[in-house]
Amino acid sequence: MSIAHNPVQHDRTKHIEIDRHFIKDNLDRDFVITTRVPTEFQIADIFTKGLPQGIFQDLVSKLGMIDIHLPT
Repeated sequence: MSIAHNPVQHDRTKHIEIDRHFIKDNLDRDFVITTRVPTEFQIADIFTKGLPQGIFQDLVSKLGMIDIHLPT
């Protein structure tokens, strides 16, 4: 459940209240549809989760990162 759909989060997110109402209104009107993004397509997961080596390497590649410590 996203913050926009969860009224319990209200007190913890007052600083984003206007944005939350805007997003919730658009979700309720079906102007915006949220979908789950699997880890293999969510590049930000590399910064926020411990990942299996294969997924980690795939995301590193997608970001264009290189290991500066590898011998040339």
